[in-house]
Amino acid sequence: MAGAGRPRWFRLAGDVGAATVEIAACLPALALLLMVGLGALAVVRDQIGCVAAAREIALAAARGASPPSVEADVVEVSADGDVVRVVVRRHRNLGILPGFDITATAVAAIEPDQ
Repeated sequence: MAGAGRPRWFRLAGDVGAATVEIAACLPALALLLMVGLGALAVVRDQIGCVAAAREIALAAARGASPPSVEADVVEVSADGDVVRVVVRRHRNLGILPGFDITATAVAAIEPDQ
């Protein structure tokens, strides 16, 4: 029986610290995954905000009321016949990565004068 005369700590010396190294190697990957997940949630939140803003502006324009103020970079309102089309764009920065535009479109029928 090899190693029977050696102390127990001597046999386990090759595995000491292996879990610490594995955790240290995984932590940056977990941090990156967390940041990507939070970034995706922020993009979804901005998309929902753009859709809501486009809908509110389209309804206000269809009624002939003044449009509400929204947080957007570009708001395009166009009337074509009996409908109003609104496009809302917002630019989203991703830190050191290049950003992208989030766009939402809403269409509403122009209400007749009452």
